[in-house]
Amino acid sequence: MSIIQTSATRRPLLQEQAQQALEDVRRGLEPVLQIIENSPAGSVPGFKYTTGGYRSCEAYLPHSWSTFQWVGFLTGRLWLVADHFDDQRVRAAAQKLADVVAGSLSQEPPRFSASGSDLFYASCLGARITGDAGLTDAALVATRQYSRNFDERLGVFFQVVGVNRAVIDTGLNLLPFYWSAAADPELAAIARTHNTNLLDYGIVREDGSAYQAIEFDLEAGQPARRYSMQGYSDTTTWSRGQSWAMHNYVNVYEATGDARFLDVARRVCHWYVDHLPEDHVPFYDFADPAAPAVPRDSCSATIAANALLRLARLDGESTGWAAAAADSITGELFTNYLTPGGVLLHSSWGRLPPEKAGAGFSRFPLEDVMPYGNYWIVEAAYRYLHTDWSALALGPSTPLTVNDAVQRPGQPALS
Repeated sequence: MSIIQTSATRRPLLQEQAQQALEDVRRGLEPVLQIIENSPAGSVPGFKYTTGGYRSCEAYLPHSWSTFQWVGFLTGRLWLVADHFDDQRVRAAAQKLADVVAGSLSQEPPRFSASGSDLFYASCLGARITGDAGLTDAALVATRQYSRNFDERLGVFFQVVGVNRAVIDTGLNLLPFYWSAAADPELAAIARTHNTNLLDYGIVREDGSAYQAIEFDLEAGQPARRYSMQGYSDTTTWSRGQSWAMHNYVNVYEATGDARFLDVARRVCHWYVDHLPEDHVPFYDFADPAAPAVPRDSCSATIAANALLRLARLDGESTGWAAAAADSITGELFTNYLTPGGVLLHSSWGRLPPEKAGAGFSRFPLEDVMPYGNYWIVEAAYRYLHTDWSALALGPSTPLTVNDAVQRPGQPALS
């Protein structure tokens, strides 16, 4: 039986599991909905690293690791659940958070690059789904503010303003620039430049695996070293870093149509799939010799599954193997990693450097619940149940607002 046939026979079951997953997530949102509804204007829920739940925070604090609340991934989850179920209560909660994020980030550039994910998943996605002109305008202003963090000399975004380190993770935070391309093409050009230069600086190895970080000699204007901050070693591959590479280069290919980015997207995706264990969910690093007595990273797996689903649709040459791999990963996650309340278990921050290891958000060598994973399992389920992905599209001609045609359970999904 061919890969495509194998994938096709699994789709009805995966759609059933996806629908159940979204129902579980919707039910599990009740505590955070109450926090949002009962909190004053300007407040946001903050992610609780110890439990994966949320606490009420008086203000939105996007400028550093130590205060970051991961509001964007929560809001993105709310938007997709609200859209799928046409749930006005969930939509109102998402709108409240999206307005806070856009309002704050339109005032000044964020000093921590992960704020780009807040901007996209809360405000840009919300503006597109709702057609809210005020939210659209605020998100555009915020994107222009964020563009001021681009380092003109090296042609990259640093992970933190003032730190000479560019990371593969930052590709996640460039989504607002693609979203805004129809209104301001120069913003999308900045993201393209960052990704081109990261390749030229050697973020992806010849075999298709990725480094996590490049440290620069600012005086020379050249890379000083390529390394991993959260993996087993500088020569191994941190699994979430590889999934960020997949996500990033599928993004930039979708946004630009550039064949170079397609080649990179294929290579990093192939490398990931070729190195997965039998159950399709990687350990935190692909080469820690202590495996299997090390943490899994289901968060990496669900990021990768979404990248593979998108590559399968964008690139006919990849359709068969990428769709089959995405189905295998997602099927395992739906079956064995998702709680009845829609929380994705068995993820890991990996081996954090000393300055982050004591920050209180990682229990390595134990496993954790990740703010990323809880969003991407919802996006995967959404993609299995909707034929129209334009709410999440990054193509240059995509308008800032769309009317998403929902495909309800029982209808065939595009691979």
